[in-house]
Amino acid sequence: MARGGVFCIEGQWHRDLNERGSVLPTLELLERLGKIRFIHKDAATRDELFYFVDRWLLKQYADYRVGFFAMHGEPSRLCLTDWESVALADVADLMAGRCEGRRLYFGSCSVLRASDAVLRDFLETTGAALICGFTREVDWVESAAFETVLLDVLANGQRHNAAELRMGSAHWAPLASYLGFRVIYANGRAWRPPVRPRVPAQPAAASRVAAPREA
Repeated sequence: MARGGVFCIEGQWHRDLNERGSVLPTLELLERLGKIRFIHKDAATRDELFYFVDRWLLKQYADYRVGFFAMHGEPSRLCLTDWESVALADVADLMAGRCEGRRLYFGSCSVLRASDAVLRDFLETTGAALICGFTREVDWVESAAFETVLLDVLANGQRHNAAELRMGSAHWAPLASYLGFRVIYANGRAWRPPVRPRVPAQPAAASRVAAPREA
């Protein structure tokens, strides 16, 4: 069976150009393990984001059915840089009617804390099979570990609820719950993992939440 395809657009996480944090090593690891194929592009502006999304939705990339948006986030918004953000509704308008069968993962802090109405409107507009992501701030390393499993399941799972079944298992549900993972399906059904474990307080660490914006 052909490996599932993942199309990733990554925002610019850091103000300091010397910083090298990226989701690319996670994608490369999964590719080397024979789990996925991927295309990875960087975007720092709204125009760049829209250009690559528009290209991804061409027929020639139909087998890259997982869209991975790796960037800072806020409820209902994707943040490409400290000062450049895009509303989910605007992304939905660009994708309108062009995402049949595709699975969209927002690897960003808090984006899935948007209201059910906003997320269901997004699915209805785009035609995507599901959207998933986090409802809280997430630690970089924890989310990267989570993604090594999630991306494989999204890209290769034959059942539409494959991610729910795997991330809701006894092994992964505690981490999924701790990260605030959530899935919304095209039929309107919402799912969260059933367990929220007690986790000791941790020192502050790099996360995927949007940095405060300068005036």
